Amino acid sequence: MPLKQGESDDNSPSIVKSKLENQGTTFIPCPASLTKHQRLIGDIVKRILADDSEVFVPSSTDPRWREPPPSHLTVEEGFARYGLQPAPTPATGNCQYYAVAMSLLDMRFDTPQHIEVLEQMTQLLKEGIGEASRHGYDVEFPHDIRQTILAVNRLEADGQELATSLSETESGILFQEYIQDISQSASAISAFVPLELWGTELTLRMMAKLLQQPIFLIIAPYGLQSVPTYQVYEPERTTKAGHELDSAEEYYFASSKLDEWLSRLQRACRDTSSTDNPPVVLIYSELHYSRVEFAPAPVSRTT
Repeated sequence: MPLKQGESDDNSPSIVKSKLENQGTTFIPCPASLTKHQRLIGDIVKRILADDSEVFVPSSTDPRWREPPPSHLTVEEGFARYGLQPAPTPATGNCQYYAVAMSLLDMRFDTPQHIEVLEQMTQLLKEGIGEASRHGYDVEFPHDIRQTILAVNRLEADGQELATSLSETESGILFQEYIQDISQSASAISAFVPLELWGTELTLRMMAKLLQQPIFLIIAPYGLQSVPTYQVYEPERTTKAGHELDSAEEYYFASSKLDEWLSRLQRACRDTSSTDNPPVVLIYSELHYSRVEFAPAPVSRTT
């Protein structure tokens, strides 16, 4: 898994600045702790997949890509058309993190050995969310963003609104506690994670930033027979508040824009030089995240 980010010996959350030539921005290099975490995850992925000849990724010539998709496909219709299938993902509150780990390792929770490795990768991902959030923290998460995230999380977790507006200091303390609680939460399938620590759009974006590879999401809150919308969390070098850093951005696609989402997925399938694992594709349906796997196209037979 190649690293697109610059490297710095600064291991603190503070911003490390280096002037970009001929530009009015400052670049925030990747701290050494984040780079180390990325390499650790990449090494595990390479080790697990090195001898696995069963990993399947559709090629650009796969017949499923040939025709543009019809508008407003249901999830079931889209899965059948493009040879996708959801993989069983434990519903313990860790489902989003599990689904990403399963995608990285092309593995299911089906044997004791697989369970152990997936739990380890899940913990690394959650710790990596903390590392990714500290990279360019002041730029990524100014006071107003922190306060919004905390308010939404509180509302979704217990249906309550924040009683008062937070001060900048208060939002900083509470936000860092929130990220730390995610990073330190249990990853064993025997454990249950409280609702306030479940995966969100924030954690998906931080995992895309950590992994420096896109995460594709199918959103079907009302089940597989509904018409979904789509998202991609794309690693990008972004400019915010006069600073530049390697982060990730979220892109939304309406159901009528499935062709644009698929085009990005095709590019990820072709880009075999940039990652060692299949593209990370998830579905969010009925309050649960699952990994979405690729299935080989049926072999046509002539008689």
